[in-house]
Amino acid sequence: MEQVPILSVNPILGPIIIGTVLSGVLYGSAIVQVYLYYQRFPADDWKIKSLVAFEISIQTIHLAFLTVFPTPTVIAIILCSPIAVAVQGYFVLRVYRLSEQPLLLIIGGVLVISKCALHLVFSIAAYIVRDAAPLVRNWGWSITGFLVLSIACDTLIATALSHHLRLRKTGFNRTSRIIDLIIVYTLATGLINSTTELAEAICFWTMDDNYVWLGLYVVESGLYTNSLLAALNSRTLLNRLWNCEVPLEFGLSPKGSETARPNYWDQKSPQPMLITITHETVSSQADGAPFSPVPDR
Repeated sequence: MEQVPILSVNPILGPIIIGTVLSGVLYGSAIVQVYLYYQRFPADDWKIKSLVAFEISIQTIHLAFLTVFPTPTVIAIILCSPIAVAVQGYFVLRVYRLSEQPLLLIIGGVLVISKCALHLVFSIAAYIVRDAAPLVRNWGWSITGFLVLSIACDTLIATALSHHLRLRKTGFNRTSRIIDLIIVYTLATGLINSTTELAEAICFWTMDDNYVWLGLYVVESGLYTNSLLAALNSRTLLNRLWNCEVPLEFGLSPKGSETARPNYWDQKSPQPMLITITHETVSSQADGAPFSPVPDR
């Protein structure tokens, strides 16, 4: 009697389980951030609110499919594409509005659309093939392509935002420090996504006998959602800094720069000088008395 072939899922099962656990942690963080966002920014534009709702909805479906193995995992892989593309598209548009340079919009748009196309090619191939070994062997070029494009897009976003924010710095202490803080946030979120994708690419290129890259791949969508929500919710802290509710000393400015001056909360810094201006008027009397200055306070 002919034996029915059995699909060996052992090489895939471990990375998928670890990736699912990490995705669950990131999903919990995203839920908290979504709640804070809708509580703190009810007056935001409906487009941004719709983007947040879209991200958390697709992320919920993505995590639900990850918990059932193996067939729904392919659907979860397909859902990674719209999650990442929506966030990258938002940040590319943000770069354009800050820089007002159409070239950056064109380059970023081409990278996002090209990545989306290759991502969809890989997702459709994964849905049709359903076997990891021939999928990687025959469609590995698409995996390499969208990983390289994604790293390039995230690097462009982080670099362009940081550069144009630095150009907006003024000689005012508070404004410069807030811009420094925004630059740090931008670099941090961009580096997290780029580093994860770079690790994913290295694992894919160097580890032919395992699927560690696939575990990082399913975690990637959660990082994109959290980076978007972190960028939106960080406005609360920035508004508090602008209104001087908390000290502005964060150690973000280089020593000796214009933004590294002591703040008003430092008791050792020089206190402001009080200057009183007195205006004197001169009055005369009709009986020929001498002039006498009368201070007018």
